[in-house]
Amino acid sequence: MSRLIQPRITKSSLWSGYAVFIWSIGYMLPHLYWALGGKRGGGILKPDLVQSIDFEWINWIASVFLTAAGFLGLAFIYWAKGRVSSLMLLFAAWAGCSLAASHGIYGVGYRILQISGITGLESGSFHMDEDTYVLWDLALFEPWFLIEGILLIIAGWSFLKEARSRKIWLAACLFGILVGLVTGITGVRFA
Repeated sequence: MSRLIQPRITKSSLWSGYAVFIWSIGYMLPHLYWALGGKRGGGILKPDLVQSIDFEWINWIASVFLTAAGFLGLAFIYWAKGRVSSLMLLFAAWAGCSLAASHGIYGVGYRILQISGITGLESGSFHMDEDTYVLWDLALFEPWFLIEGILLIIAGWSFLKEARSRKIWLAACLFGILVGLVTGITGVRFA
């Protein structure tokens, strides 16, 4: 396996590692703010979520996962590239890209169905004045997940050097995303 990875840092692996880090930490900051009790920006979220007694706890968990995802990006750049560490990095990136990308794709599709009236909300049909959180979710939160998944795919792809390894990587990521989508459609969502 160690011969399948880049022997040195390339521009693409450097760029992709930092992109994962910046994207993850940038999204972690509002979650950390909300975890620490901040209330600004809560209007773009589902109202009953913000009022939930678990709101701060949910944001602490999100902050931990987002920070770990950010450090995963840095690990692709700075961590020793031995056989075991390479497999661990690739597995973590595969799991992350599968969860994030499938979550984003599913979420965008589901929100579009809700806005168009094909699928209802818990409160009934979509109303622009009352359900603006759906629009924020469609425009901000769900695309973030999709882009995070894509960045993790690129980071893993850049980490590998052989064309065959890269093809296997892409196939594994697509399979993971497909499994995530199927679980979302059947009602078993992991993220």
